[in-house]
Amino acid sequence: MDTRKIRIAFCKNRTGWRNRFIRWWTGSDVVHAEIVLPDNSIIGISPEDTGRVRRTQADFSNPEDSWEFINLEITQQQFKVLLCFFEMTHGMKYDWFGMIASHITPFYIKHDKKWYCSQWIACALTYASIHPLFYNKINPGKLYDILKVRVCDVDNRKNS
Repeated sequence: MDTRKIRIAFCKNRTGWRNRFIRWWTGSDVVHAEIVLPDNSIIGISPEDTGRVRRTQADFSNPEDSWEFINLEITQQQFKVLLCFFEMTHGMKYDWFGMIASHITPFYIKHDKKWYCSQWIACALTYASIHPLFYNKINPGKLYDILKVRVCDVDNRKNS
């Protein structure tokens, strides 16, 4: 069977008000997540750059960041479906309201065409039948904990 390796990159950054707030609110060191493709490009959404679902070259060189990677072996078909999910959501905006409202109320609140990083990754992995992550209010730390237990192929990397 033809397989590919992707990685889920989890950022642990202690600087900046947003990262400090996320760490405090979630009780986790993980503040952000991205999917790293075999060509070392990343897909996902970040409020830091475009604020939209995008594909860009990976840059793990910020000395303030500490990255952990969880490696996933997927089939060629799963990879194609993952890219299809990316194409369907490409350009959609960051869901600030949905992320905040979902985490301070008992309700799941989501705009149809907006995402936050861990929610987008959980939906992408579920859509591509890579991992069934049926967590609507998933934060980056919870996503990391779930995948770490299920996959057990973790690469810790502190940037230099």
